[in-house]
Amino acid sequence: MKARQDTLITAHARVETALQAAWAEGIAKSSPLAVLLVAFDGGDQAAGAEAVDTLERALRVHCGRQRDIVLRRKHDEFLALLPDTPPAGARQVGGQIVEAMRRGDHPTTVSVGVAVSVPDEQQSATDLVRRAETVLRSTRAHGGNQCLGGAETPSSTSPQSALARLHNLLPGRKKAPDLKRRTD
Repeated sequence: MKARQDTLITAHARVETALQAAWAEGIAKSSPLAVLLVAFDGGDQAAGAEAVDTLERALRVHCGRQRDIVLRRKHDEFLALLPDTPPAGARQVGGQIVEAMRRGDHPTTVSVGVAVSVPDEQQSATDLVRRAETVLRSTRAHGGNQCLGGAETPSSTSPQSALARLHNLLPGRKKAPDLKRRTD
């Protein structure tokens, strides 16, 4: 039991370190960060050694860019960090993982919860993971064996808000005015 607890603590520390590094990179580049949480639909019962190996291979294949990070969170759950990945791309990767598991050597079903955000100082990486956890629970509640989620956070989807933040950073500039839609 102690060895499993030590393993989970080490895995948690690796996840946190990777998450914070990816978040900082996203802030520096103003580029989206996608989090995919992938879990077996049957929990530990479905996560036999062969199924876990198949899922690890599917994750390595579909999250295979050099900058992608895949880490195991729990026995039956993995986290993938996909820097520079918009919502549509994250959902596509999640769907490919679901399909790979369905058609694999040891067919089993997985659910994928996706959350995407352009990191900034007003949000936290932990909030992004919590959103992915919420989507994963919803995915399982809707029957599993699918990928759901991926909408960016409202503050990061508006080009006007990004422009206003940039405008405010310029020296000698006043705060950018709020733009209103014409109604006439």
